[in-house]
Amino acid sequence: MTRLFCLALMLFGLGACDGDNAPTLTTTVRTGDCGEIVLTGNPLRATDADAARNASSCFVQAFQNCAPTSLTVQEPKNVTRQFSVVRNNSACTLRQALQTDPNSPPAVADCKSARIENNALVIESCSHLGGFILAP
Repeated sequence: MTRLFCLALMLFGLGACDGDNAPTLTTTVRTGDCGEIVLTGNPLRATDADAARNASSCFVQAFQNCAPTSLTVQEPKNVTRQFSVVRNNSACTLRQALQTDPNSPPAVADCKSARIENNALVIESCSHLGGFILAP
């Protein structure tokens, strides 16, 4: 997992990480890292709903402000999703790297949008990887 995260940081040119995991919703945009959400169960749910809401809010705010950051989602069976906001000059790109096998490189696709809707993180239109919805 650490290897994937470091690889994603290098691929997307993101900065240092910030490990603040406050229990309330994020009100400022952090550059670097909005944290990690661990999912379990069927349907998939966050193991810590408050932390998931905080991380999701941080990521959406970063996307809205085009602030370079990332959000990692750990699913069962070693599936890892790394969402990143990348700023290139005046353009802002929302990117997903999906790794289903820790020994294989991730599939990477650009996405169209990220938002909070009905208390769920919604990331839309990630090319061949599809969208992603997380209701904590």
